[in-house]
Amino acid sequence: MSVKPELVFDVCWEVYRGAREVLESKRGISALKPEKAGKFLWRPDVKARLNEWVADFALAGQAALDEPDRASRMVMFRMYYLGMAPYETARHFLGLSEMNWVNWSEEIRRRCGAEMLRRGMFPPRKYFG
Repeated sequence: MSVKPELVFDVCWEVYRGAREVLESKRGISALKPEKAGKFLWRPDVKARLNEWVADFALAGQAALDEPDRASRMVMFRMYYLGMAPYETARHFLGLSEMNWVNWSEEIRRRCGAEMLRRGMFPPRKYFG
């Protein structure tokens, strides 16, 4: 059974958003305020794997969209999918109609999803072992 690249991208992006949330909520606590660090706060295996997922997601997107004729899609990917800018803000910044947004989004999801499949990021449980 083959899985659609768009579904792969959607699942991977969901994991990416969760990983970013965890990393941002824990970022720098012990470095800024060591007195607030608990005895078991640091878990090197989990945090390292989340960092790797975030980096691999960005690298897969870059590899999938790294062509001169897809530079605008790369901007959209970085702004909306990586940077998690609000939809209206990103669409206004890029100057896209809703129809063009949908078309670009489908292309990004298809190309990036195929790249994530190729890199072994799907299914995520296999990636995290």
